[in-house]
Amino acid sequence: MNKGKSGFIRYIVTLGVVIAAGFVLAGLFRDYLLYPWTRDGHVRAQIIRITPRVGGPIVELPIHDNQAVKKGDLLFRIDPRTYDLAVEQAEARLKQARATKLVKEDRATRARTLHSRDRGAISEQALVRKDNDLLVAVANVDVAEANLHAAQLDREFTEVRAPVDGYVTNLLLRYGSQTVANQPALALVDTGSFWVHGFFKETQIRNIRRGNRAVIQLMAYPDTPLDGVVESMGWGIAQQDGAPDADLLPAINPSFDWIRLAQRIPVRIRLTHIPTGVELRAGTTASVFVITE
Repeated sequence: MNKGKSGFIRYIVTLGVVIAAGFVLAGLFRDYLLYPWTRDGHVRAQIIRITPRVGGPIVELPIHDNQAVKKGDLLFRIDPRTYDLAVEQAEARLKQARATKLVKEDRATRARTLHSRDRGAISEQALVRKDNDLLVAVANVDVAEANLHAAQLDREFTEVRAPVDGYVTNLLLRYGSQTVANQPALALVDTGSFWVHGFFKETQIRNIRRGNRAVIQLMAYPDTPLDGVVESMGWGIAQQDGAPDADLLPAINPSFDWIRLAQRIPVRIRLTHIPTGVELRAGTTASVFVITE
């Protein structure tokens, strides 16, 4: 009798444990659906490639590697002497073009005056030719003014300034380094552009919506969470298979894996609150929690 009673008690206890475990698992699964999270997150930022518009040796370099700069701060100055000379030459050409215009204008005016007094003193053809010469002289003045403006711009471009607040990073320039026009010279991390990319499994994104609140935990600051909201979600990822081969047929590699791994979809998180003392650095690791309720 006691054996039967003890067996019944064990049965009830076991059943209770199974039911409790079921509730726990159901709660965990519910949290998995309502609060998707990933450890595969990264801090991102816009990296501005500072590219000089003109070339030449660097004669001033007031910055150092990893320095914080403000918008408008001088990053480096290119030797301006060549561009000063170009401005002087453009100014001289403009003076010459204006002088030529005055001469052509005076000749055309005198020809029209003479023609009005005595139509036989100058032919219509000569009068038209002088008017045309004046039009060419006016156009030459416009060209000379445009060339002067271009030369002045090139001289201004010898001073390369920060377009935004940011951090200079991986600075390899030195005093005397030769810059090449339209070739990147250094990188600037835009401090106003930080966001977080969370790479969620494709099985987790069904309930994620734009505007969902997100909590970010940086590996560098595990005890200081950041707040954010879901800004957008990627609409496509690159596939390793399927690219056309030489015959324009899709190249599919055979797969011998027994387990299919879920693809990762990038979810962009806009940061809404960064606690005091937290310094964001592009490329650092983060865990991302999304609250979808």
